[in-house]
Amino acid sequence: MKKIFFLLASIVIPISLFMNQAATGVLASLFFLLTAVYFSKPHFHQYTDGS
Repeated sequence: MKKIFFLLASIVIPISLFMNQAATGVLASLFFLLTAVYFSKPHFHQYTDGS
């Protein structure tokens, strides 16, 4: 899942620069990167011992 988002983030920037939509492309790539980071980080509720 995270590989898909990293791939989308790397593809969005050149396409947006070609289409003269640099700001939109940067924001979209940041969104995809943050989404990939969210899915790749360990979730803390898995490591709680119930206390």
